[in-house]
Amino acid sequence: MYLYNVSIIIEDSVHQEIVQWTKDLLNENPDYSIKLLKMMHSPHEGQTYCLQTVVNSEEEIERVKDGIIQKLQEYITLHHVEKAFLFDSIMQYIPHN
Repeated sequence: MYLYNVSIIIEDSVHQEIVQWTKDLLNENPDYSIKLLKMMHSPHEGQTYCLQTVVNSEEEIERVKDGIIQKLQEYITLHHVEKAFLFDSIMQYIPHN
């Protein structure tokens, strides 16, 4: 299993608009089972949010990238250039017992 995380660092001046747009996107695509989180005590300026989902394969991660993350990146590029940016990470669960 994998945890796919996309962090979004957003300037204070536009964070509410981007967060609302992201919520709307997630509500329009409920099949993806993505959680939206706000990072508390972020080391970055502005606001940091994360989109997270747990999947069984790297192919499912690609489906999330193509179906959701690409749309979010396009929205930010068109409407909030240099006001927000994304970076992602993939973590694999390791059994410990």
